[in-house]
Amino acid sequence: MEASEAEDYKPPTRTQLDTVERGSMVQVIDPEAGVWYWVVVERPLEDRSFWGRIDAHCIVGPTLRHGGHVGFHEDNILRVWPRKVDPIFDRRWFRIASHILSFGSRVKALRRYDKRI
Repeated sequence: MEASEAEDYKPPTRTQLDTVERGSMVQVIDPEAGVWYWVVVERPLEDRSFWGRIDAHCIVGPTLRHGGHVGFHEDNILRVWPRKVDPIFDRRWFRIASHILSFGSRVKALRRYDKRI
């Protein structure tokens, strides 16, 4: 999706951002490409940053294939989905199978989004 379509939403509040953890689904903007992705958070990093997997089908249900991994800061989060994704994402066998199937998928670190632009 284009970034201009995401501007209709209010930015997430501090309480919403504080709830982001493993299994949370967030809408993340890529300011360099001008698009946004649905990302399932795999782990929080230091300095309010996160590591996750791009997965457009995660709303429907768990899928082992995905669009790659992405690192991003909380400033890149446009929206926080109100519920965590399916609990199967936390299962060890699912994480291992997903990791194996994701070899060769893209990995990207997003530039921090400046909301003043």
